[in-house]
Amino acid sequence: MSERPVSNYIGSYISWIMDSYDLGAVVITSTLLEKLFYPTLGTLGAVLPIIFTVLFRPLGGFIFGYIADKYGRKRTLIFTVLGYSLSIGITSILPTYCQIGILAPILLSLLRILQGIFIGGDVSSSFTTAMESVRKMRGLFGGIMQSGTLIGFVIVDLLFAYFASIPSLVLNSWRYIFAIGVLPAGLAVFIRSRMTEPKIYVESKKDNPIKGLKPIWQTILVMIGFWMMIYAGPQFAPVFFGEYLHLSQAEIGKYAFYMNLAGIPAMIIAGGISDFLGRKFTGIGYVILATIGAGIFYFSGFSLFTVMLFGFLINFPSALTPAYLAERFKTFSRATGVGFSYNGAFIAAGFSPLLISLVSTKLPLNTSAFSILTLGSIIAILGLALGPETLKNNELTMYQH
Repeated sequence: MSERPVSNYIGSYISWIMDSYDLGAVVITSTLLEKLFYPTLGTLGAVLPIIFTVLFRPLGGFIFGYIADKYGRKRTLIFTVLGYSLSIGITSILPTYCQIGILAPILLSLLRILQGIFIGGDVSSSFTTAMESVRKMRGLFGGIMQSGTLIGFVIVDLLFAYFASIPSLVLNSWRYIFAIGVLPAGLAVFIRSRMTEPKIYVESKKDNPIKGLKPIWQTILVMIGFWMMIYAGPQFAPVFFGEYLHLSQAEIGKYAFYMNLAGIPAMIIAGGISDFLGRKFTGIGYVILATIGAGIFYFSGFSLFTVMLFGFLINFPSALTPAYLAERFKTFSRATGVGFSYNGAFIAAGFSPLLISLVSTKLPLNTSAFSILTLGSIIAILGLALGPETLKNNELTMYQH
């Protein structure tokens, strides 16, 4: 069967929407899940579903990345999409603590662990398949793909705002949000049935993927920096809006929506520019711009303009992620390297909110958040500086041109 680059790209792109939709769904419904499934744990119950998801993503990225490198991208993507579709669907119909007692939080926790494994595995293959199927302007198409994360968040924001506005639906809003998540997952199953193995993978020499993971320490360093900036930036913004600016829930939702919306064109623009100026030094420049944007957001006074400027600039660095990670690894180990780099960084960067909380006992909240974000910036710049320029010096480019 001849290669189908368009189907490969679209099937992979839906993964990015689903990745953020699922994470956004569990974050935005966390207070409801805490009351319904972990009523005796307080705040810990609100964060446990998120923790279980994040902690098991690296395992999924490694396992399914390895399988994709050894046995093929397409079959791995079909398996992972079926896995996370089933998981998110079952979540929507779970009985609560008041209905079945301790079994309810156990079931939810197990489903979040499975979701983390399948989503982490899906990322490794979808990233890889998309970038192996793109012939030109890999940075631009990588930026478009990465923008799918924000599209998923925007969809969740809009759905939650809608259900929260109808009193009769508020209590079960979490069920509707998780159930709706099955629809794009189902679409992904159909599209992926039409996908093909990328030509470069079919014709490449196969070897043990572990042998090709030499760049992993450097790529994880870059991704830890990128993710720290996100966790201390747009992911922390709703807390900043509420705790520091004392905005209402409706205002928090509105400003989070505009912040994420501004990031979508930013990722596309940033990815496209990197096709002309390169990934390495462009990435360093993007990190500096993002840090400046964060400084304006946290210190210059609150307004819709500063929120949208922040949302625009903070997403510049991560736009490089799909193309940069794919270019750092050879074909026989690409899915394993990409999957573990992207997901493995969560383990370290996921503690950013906790670090902000600790620093805030000594400094104002805005200063604390900016300090941790700046630390992430330094780590990202160091990681990029230690690695090579990948725009022209990579196996994908040498093979496809």
